[in-house]
Amino acid sequence: MPRHSDRYIPNLYARDIGVYDTDYQDFIRRTLRDLRQHKIAGHTLLWEAAQLEGDGLLLDLGVWIGWSTRLVADKTGRRVYGFDTFEGIVEDWQVDDGALVKAGALSIAEPWAQRLIEDTGVTIENGIPSKEGRDVEFVKGSTYDTLAPFLDAHPGPIALFHMDLDTYESCLHALETCKGRFEVGSILVFDEYLVTNGEMRAFYEFQEKYGFEFRYRAWGLEIMEMNAAMVGDRTKRFIHKLEAFQAQRLLGDGSYVWKIWDKRFWRFWWGAPWGDIRFMLGKTGQRKSVSLEITSPGRLGA
Repeated sequence: MPRHSDRYIPNLYARDIGVYDTDYQDFIRRTLRDLRQHKIAGHTLLWEAAQLEGDGLLLDLGVWIGWSTRLVADKTGRRVYGFDTFEGIVEDWQVDDGALVKAGALSIAEPWAQRLIEDTGVTIENGIPSKEGRDVEFVKGSTYDTLAPFLDAHPGPIALFHMDLDTYESCLHALETCKGRFEVGSILVFDEYLVTNGEMRAFYEFQEKYGFEFRYRAWGLEIMEMNAAMVGDRTKRFIHKLEAFQAQRLLGDGSYVWKIWDKRFWRFWWGAPWGDIRFMLGKTGQRKSVSLEITSPGRLGA
């Protein structure tokens, strides 16, 4: 492995993990070593949904126009509950040391979302995307307000927990709220896991606090391309995929294009293992989605 290659996360713009304390750096390095053994070509969420067994709640947190929720219902043949404000993220999202995505971004009212809604045949009813014939139930509102009451009304363990709320704060809150419902065999999928100051950091702190054991299962494509793949027209689908790949230009500070010259971009590609580079360039769409399975409960039920 090239010198210093374990300092940088294989993200669109590689972050130097030296900014973190030693324990978290060690966790990140162990994570990357493990994940390299679990690369998949497709979408992590759908890969997990296709082989899900047993009972339990299926939760999709952060659904945007709803295709992740609908497609999981297709794969599992079971009801899936999708949570979103549908009015954008509820707090600012600093994507490592790159783009700052402001609260309110990723609303279904944005032009990009509106085009995808039209091009994938979705309709909006009372501010919520339609079910499109699937066995789904969308819960509108911030998960800070909706998740605990939902769990009170729906007993039983969580079989599949999909995290796409993006921010550290929302992710950690959801994990804490659901902790008593996780059990051995519960599958957790994180769409933006390789953003080290977001979902990965939240999971690391959550696992440290409750001492449960887990194993990584898959590392693959994120949800954004899944939405674009539902566009029927081939030309429009190609355009949407390009836009999905350049989401930081649309949602961040507008400097996506010129940041190719920034050291945060090229230092990863110069120092990363060739296997990571081939994997990241293997298909249009970003690869930060990771799944894991709880193998021992620790103090989750305490």
